[in-house]
Amino acid sequence: MTEFANEIESLLKQSRTMWDSPNILQIPKMESLCRLVVDTFKSGNKLAFIGNGGSAAEAMHLAAEFTGKCSIDHHPLNAVCLNESQSSLTAIANDYGPDEIFARLIKASLSKNDVLVALSTSGRSRNIRRAIDESIELGVVTYLWTGDVDLKSDFPKSLEIWNAPSISTPRIQEAHLLWGHILAQVVESRFVDS
Repeated sequence: MTEFANEIESLLKQSRTMWDSPNILQIPKMESLCRLVVDTFKSGNKLAFIGNGGSAAEAMHLAAEFTGKCSIDHHPLNAVCLNESQSSLTAIANDYGPDEIFARLIKASLSKNDVLVALSTSGRSRNIRRAIDESIELGVVTYLWTGDVDLKSDFPKSLEIWNAPSISTPRIQEAHLLWGHILAQVVESRFVDS
């Protein structure tokens, strides 16, 4: 095997190990989140996503699955990605500092009983941590999707933390995309136009 082939095989093995882990997805937790999101939409509340870097792109992607469609046509659902506006992000970072970008957007856009999913491979991004604090203070039901790190003592007990069974950023993001797609597919099937 060439050095490229060896590296590719090693990365593929990493991915297989993660997908084979019994912790890749806990069905009762996903079922609970699906029910919550369906109820959230039915009550007129919204689902929001945030993330930095590659997780920002995933946050945009996942919000679009609800306003558009993941796999079946459905009524457009009130899902937003709070990291989409470059003008807002850069203005807030300039005027208040980068740690405040999501906290201010949450304060402006979310209300009690909305749902926030924060994507952070490390769970340690200061702007994500501030966002979570602001979200919980507002009464937003808040989830942190992260990697294989123990953060329970770092956050309030009301925060629901989901850990992908990996410490590799690409593998963690792959798990987050799996979770988001399953969530979108299950939820959208409850809102098919009749």
